[in-house]
Amino acid sequence: MRLSLILLITLISISQLSNAQFVDVSTDAGVTQRDSTVDPDSGTWLGPGTAAVDYDNDSCWMDIFVIGDGGLPNALYHNNGDGTFQDIAEKAGIANTPKARGCVWFDYDNDGWRDLYVTCDGPNFLFANNGDGTFTDVSVEAGVADDLHGTSIAVADYDHDGWLDIYVANWGRPRSLLVFDPAPRINRLYRNLGDGTFEEVAEDAGVADNGIAWGAIFFDYDNDTWTDLFVANDHGPDKLYRNKGNGSFEDVSNQSGIVTQIRGKPTGAMGLCVGDYDNDKDLDLFVTNYDEDLLWRNNGDGTFSNVAEEVGVANEGVGWYASFVDIDLDGDSDLYVVNGDVDKSQKTNINRLYENHQGRFVDKAEDYNLEVNAVARGATAGDFDNDGDVDFYIVNNTGNTLLKNNVNPDNNRIKIRLRGTESNRDGIGARVEVKIADHIQTQELVCGTGFLGSDSLEMEFGLAKANRIDSIIVKWPSGIIDTYREMYGIDNISLIIITEGEASQLNVDVEAKGKQSVTWGKIKIAEVFQNYPNPFNPETWIPYKLTESMGVNISIFSSTGELIRQFNLGKQTPGDKTLYWDGKNINGEEVASGIYFYQFEAGNTHSMRKMWLIK
Repeated sequence: MRLSLILLITLISISQLSNAQFVDVSTDAGVTQRDSTVDPDSGTWLGPGTAAVDYDNDSCWMDIFVIGDGGLPNALYHNNGDGTFQDIAEKAGIANTPKARGCVWFDYDNDGWRDLYVTCDGPNFLFANNGDGTFTDVSVEAGVADDLHGTSIAVADYDHDGWLDIYVANWGRPRSLLVFDPAPRINRLYRNLGDGTFEEVAEDAGVADNGIAWGAIFFDYDNDTWTDLFVANDHGPDKLYRNKGNGSFEDVSNQSGIVTQIRGKPTGAMGLCVGDYDNDKDLDLFVTNYDEDLLWRNNGDGTFSNVAEEVGVANEGVGWYASFVDIDLDGDSDLYVVNGDVDKSQKTNINRLYENHQGRFVDKAEDYNLEVNAVARGATAGDFDNDGDVDFYIVNNTGNTLLKNNVNPDNNRIKIRLRGTESNRDGIGARVEVKIADHIQTQELVCGTGFLGSDSLEMEFGLAKANRIDSIIVKWPSGIIDTYREMYGIDNISLIIITEGEASQLNVDVEAKGKQSVTWGKIKIAEVFQNYPNPFNPETWIPYKLTESMGVNISIFSSTGELIRQFNLGKQTPGDKTLYWDGKNINGEEVASGIYFYQFEAGNTHSMRKMWLIK
């Protein structure tokens, strides 16, 4: 009897553990990708980047882009919404980017469709999302086809003009790893001019770093609403640049306490992530390294202290990707670190999952089935199965891995997607605080995190068993602050879409799988987006959206104000619409190259946007 009881308890424990793990669904999902590399000299040891995104706006199903390593084509895995994915990179026009390294998704033209930037050992690529499942290469026209061997990419609106800017980390080491005095390659800062083009301003802005850059990340470390910049350099020194709020940055690396050596060894920094692991409402910085990883705790006074060993996250592998996420949905940030050996150092390839226990961490990777013993580099986090918790896609040298999160499935959670109006469309740089009683979770929406890629642009918050939130505060880059108080029935909500502006009542948007998606904020009855392609020759499409039936007029003007063409479209039904323009004037004649404006009028909405015709 006693033996039977022991066996029963053991079986129950095993069952509970198996239900609280990550499950490898790579094969069933169809995302293992990769055959053997076809070009071993293309820098395969560097590893490819990957990034999660809902590129086609299909009810928040996260898709996956992964760089083709070793001469292989890129993959764009479209999420079918049923647990499977389909590679459509070739059809979409983004399969071929020679010697690619890093990638990131962001809406550079604020048209509501996320675009793709890819760094390479050679010219980089910017692909404009056409909104129909295809992309157009606008790299040269946009002025961002840098060829200095780009690695990671950081994206933010550093100058608060409502348009997202790009910082490109350039890696200066030549092909041989035995050369320890590589020629530096200066990093680039591309300022978005808002007309489809960028200007390179790194030197003028004071961030033309010339180290061997693996990574860069924008985040607001001093809580002044201006996004700052951290650059991770192999063999150091790492750099922290404070945003002065006037279009320029100040190097504050020394006074911040950021050091270039640990125990007499150079830092050898690779990957970056930020999060508020100690719930004190400021952002801490984690840096992966060749020797030991660093956790720079934000002291709240402009300085940082390395507490990695003290709190238990001084990882001993060769760390690459890292991300602060709430794995177990208990209301605090855990930390996932991806390891991958290089140069046959014999260091561990076991990944780490550091579970947060009131500011101290315990490695639970084995318990949660997150070890993935393979040489890895990049990874991306996102809610790929749309159940509100964070899953992982990991890029390995033996086939990629998609891990579905089954940890604490009964814990409540919310997922937040931001829509900027005065700020950039995706709300990148916004800070969100979720308060339950005296416990406050703080996240900043960061674009370009981990290693050579980025996590999704949604924010997931674990709530444990709580079904009531005291407040959610959103601090937008524009300076607008939206506050929502006393929310109940959170266990029935899967997604919250928060639109920048005046906080208002909840509006039910979509109902799926028994849970609701709700929209908070000012709701526009009509909205026009950026035309695509832009620049164009000679034809283009102007997308717009109506939430109720109304009359629509769209007029096209030259840069001097001359009326070129007018479309009186009459009363239209609600939904997503598109206007086609063939580049001809009211007399049927083709117009000349130049800047044109289109004016959108529908109901009480009046909006003007710029487009660019190039012949």
